[in-house]
Amino acid sequence: MLRDPASLKTILRDCAASISIFDIMRIREFIERECAHVPGGYREAYIKTYTGIAVEAVLGLKGGVGDITADRKSILRTLKRLYETSSPLIVVLTVIYRNFILSEPLHPVGTPFPGGYSVTEEHGTYYCPVKDKQKDNPSALCDICIAEQTPMAQEDDF
Repeated sequence: MLRDPASLKTILRDCAASISIFDIMRIREFIERECAHVPGGYREAYIKTYTGIAVEAVLGLKGGVGDITADRKSILRTLKRLYETSSPLIVVLTVIYRNFILSEPLHPVGTPFPGGYSVTEEHGTYYCPVKDKQKDNPSALCDICIAEQTPMAQEDDF
């Protein structure tokens, strides 16, 4: 039961411990399916990046969880959203690890998008060029990501 940051840390560590190499292989297959719509020039980079951050999250959580500074309401909202999208456990762990432990966006800095845009970081604030564009996409997780919309990227650009 999620009562406080310490209980979440225990849950995350225990869940990560249950992830096997076969789960990692399945997440790569899941990511490949999810990236089927991505243009060819970006597809392989996305698959490699997303698989990498999933593995990083599992290994990071297995090694122990750092401080969680997010409030309970934010964490519960994120968990509810992940449940609504039927996200696999490893995706849940990755999202929580990146957002609430590393305090980093779901797309790593440098993730490229069409038009030459990418996720950036300036003075501790992360910016994503497609966040607003994805707000009506029920399968996108942009609404729970800590990144903000890149100020110069307008919706019409994508």
